[in-house]
Amino acid sequence: MDRQLDSAPFGYFTLDDAGMMMEVNQTLLRLLGYQLHEVQGKHINLLLPNASRSFYQLYFFPMIRLQNKVEEMYFSFKSKDGQEISVLLNALRNERDGKVFNDCACLRMKNRIEYEEVILAAKKDTETRNLLKAKQIAELESLRIELESKQKKLLAVNESLLEMANTDGLTGLRNRHYLQECLSSYFMPDTEQFLTLSFLLIDIDYFKKVNDTYGHLTGDSILRKLGNLLRDGTRKDDVAARYGGEEFALVLPATGKVEALEIAERIRCQVENADWNTYGVTISIGVATKVPGDTENSLQSRADWALYNSKDNGRNRITFGMEE
Repeated sequence: MDRQLDSAPFGYFTLDDAGMMMEVNQTLLRLLGYQLHEVQGKHINLLLPNASRSFYQLYFFPMIRLQNKVEEMYFSFKSKDGQEISVLLNALRNERDGKVFNDCACLRMKNRIEYEEVILAAKKDTETRNLLKAKQIAELESLRIELESKQKKLLAVNESLLEMANTDGLTGLRNRHYLQECLSSYFMPDTEQFLTLSFLLIDIDYFKKVNDTYGHLTGDSILRKLGNLLRDGTRKDDVAARYGGEEFALVLPATGKVEALEIAERIRCQVENADWNTYGVTISIGVATKVPGDTENSLQSRADWALYNSKDNGRNRITFGMEE
């Protein structure tokens, strides 16, 4: 950081889009009582009281993403010894070396209360104290309602975007990205290492022939119907996803080999006996169950090996992927 900026008469810090503090000048560090190593690379929430954390997430961050700037925003920091410090914040969104940064400058509003008292005294000549109080209450209520409305809209938009990002557009099942994140969660260091988990890979038999014979619209209809069958047949904690093309997958937590094979057989029979109009549809399934030392990749590899064995041995069947 430039030496002049480091000792400027205002606080300065830079955030990335994840809220991590990349740079903090000495002026702000002295104001808050921190050393650089205590805050650099940490999330901005470290310096924010609870109210400001919500304000940052629901107002500051969406505004700077939409408008590329924030002007004259009242903000509060929490010093290392727990004191709440009010500031006036300005921010600009900039790109440097191909990366986006949110550069922020803040001035402490130490005398804000005194300034407000002067303003109120000046208004006493034209407004009575009761009318002023009523007006302030009305304005605060209006602001509260407006903020609540914006928060609800932002939360709804965020939920909708998250749902879209995790959903396969054709079948309505979870997509491959969501499936991988779900599987990864069962292999985190803090996850119970002996947690039972099974994984199913499902492939529609001769699907290319269906597309070539009846057309891609018919193929899409089959994919959607199979998606509905899998969704209706899953339990509360199971995850059904479209793995890619005509392949689907099921994550079955708290499910051992025997139960996983039973579930796979039930699904295979449901598909074989379903009404597919003038054409028949069957599926091949590969099943794998987590063992000690497994990774998400090794579990998927065994299921993939088992699936291709099912297809090589006549299709419309189930194969269990044994531990290597």
